[in-house]
Amino acid sequence: MSEGQIRFGDTLDVPLRNGIYKPKQFHGQGAKIVNMGELFAHPRMRDVPMRRLEMSDKELTKASLQNGDLIFARRSLTAEGAGKCSIVLEVNEPTTFESSIIRARLDQENHSPLFYYYFFNSPQGKAALGSILRQVAVAGITGKDLQELVVPVVPPADQSRIAEMLGSLDDKIELNRRMNETLEEMARALFRDWFVDFGPTRRQIEGATDPAAIMGHAFPPEKAATLAPLFPAKLGDDGLPEGWNEQSVSELTLLLKRGAAPKYAETGCLVVNQKCIRNNTINYNLARRNDLSLRDPKLKELQVGDVLVNSTGVGTLGRVATVRTLPDRAMADTHISIVRPDPDIIEPAIVALLLETLQGQIADMGHGSTGQTELKPSAIGEIHAVISGREVQEAFGTVVGALRSKVDANQQENQTLAEMRDLLLPKLMSGEIRLKDVEAVR
Repeated sequence: MSEGQIRFGDTLDVPLRNGIYKPKQFHGQGAKIVNMGELFAHPRMRDVPMRRLEMSDKELTKASLQNGDLIFARRSLTAEGAGKCSIVLEVNEPTTFESSIIRARLDQENHSPLFYYYFFNSPQGKAALGSILRQVAVAGITGKDLQELVVPVVPPADQSRIAEMLGSLDDKIELNRRMNETLEEMARALFRDWFVDFGPTRRQIEGATDPAAIMGHAFPPEKAATLAPLFPAKLGDDGLPEGWNEQSVSELTLLLKRGAAPKYAETGCLVVNQKCIRNNTINYNLARRNDLSLRDPKLKELQVGDVLVNSTGVGTLGRVATVRTLPDRAMADTHISIVRPDPDIIEPAIVALLLETLQGQIADMGHGSTGQTELKPSAIGEIHAVISGREVQEAFGTVVGALRSKVDANQQENQTLAEMRDLLLPKLMSGEIRLKDVEAVR
């Protein structure tokens, strides 16, 4: 072991501890219990909703969680998940953890839990955890191996300053993430009001005459005055705003097909797979590459505005995301359906929001045996969209486009901040970058 390194076990205040396994005792009262889902969903864990477990004080004393505890995924169905590290930042009531989790409680007088949280989530830390990964029935790590793992050590004061610095970057990332949730909900709410509930028309039927009241007070007066006259003042016999109609998605698209089978290679165009699509976004970092000389996607090469629908399997089937940016040429594989709206017929954002809001319903449209459920593109094509006048569509596209442009900018900033965070840690630990130099430019 070289200077500047230490056994992880030597940073601990108490020995590593596995969680408890009593699934039959879950109740609506008792101690909260952290499971694997919360560990992955809340890397910097505060008092999040959890199940509860009735247990004795003695049991809770042995397997409790406190502020500053590190928790590791002891096992996972995928190698990437095993060893995942989260930190407990805030516990407001008695809390325990399940058997698939290892708790590490550090000696906080000499070792900063937040510093080691950032280490274990850095590329270097993940590589260290990967070195103790065992693959049997499922991927996993053991407490014994984790205890013997060699980790970096710097003076306690520097640990705290580094953790504070990296934490400020994560705070900004979290702020942007919450802002994006709000912006996306605003877009969904606008879609529901205009094209599902027909709010502007119904409010006129109910007697609203002021433009702001017609538009539901969602717009400043001058904008509302421009938008309100675009909406019919009554419903037709079909229950739609007068002059509006319904058309199937298949009638509104230029392309409605599965993606292409790739020929994987180290270089070439990106291949979006089902893992890339989550929470209505596309994570291109999880995409592989396709050799264009062996497989040209041609018309199936992705374009901005395409809507992608996961169409195979259980769990991921039905997830929807819209291609809003393209970092490189890209295609989708055969487990994804590509829905390409025809902009001459409909504003693409309307199709995107329609499918995104129907994800649960789309997931139920799959057919087949367990684990082999398939969703045919033709089933997506049978979904109906409400078609308004062109001016309403264009107004919707402008408003939603502005909201989603801000989301995309925030996501790009988060990517930059995350890269900066991962770059800083090893350079700060090695002394290549001095703390005071970074602090001077913050």
